[in-house]
Amino acid sequence: MAPIRNARTIFSSVPTGYPVPGKTTIYDNTKTIDIYNTPLDGGFILKTLVLSIDPYLRGRMDVESYAPFLVGES
Repeated sequence: MAPIRNARTIFSSVPTGYPVPGKTTIYDNTKTIDIYNTPLDGGFILKTLVLSIDPYLRGRMDVESYAPFLVGES
């Protein structure tokens, strides 16, 4: 079977108000994955159907947080 699209949302900057698509988050669908031939090495592949971002996560976006988000990472 042909590779399928493996889309991701990249956190690109900490929002100061409402998040702005394309500025604070970037949707990237350029990656693909071949789910039948990818070595899992003990892992698994998960398909996300719904994603909810809670207000609690706003505090975790701060650089001084105990477990901050990494800017530019998916």
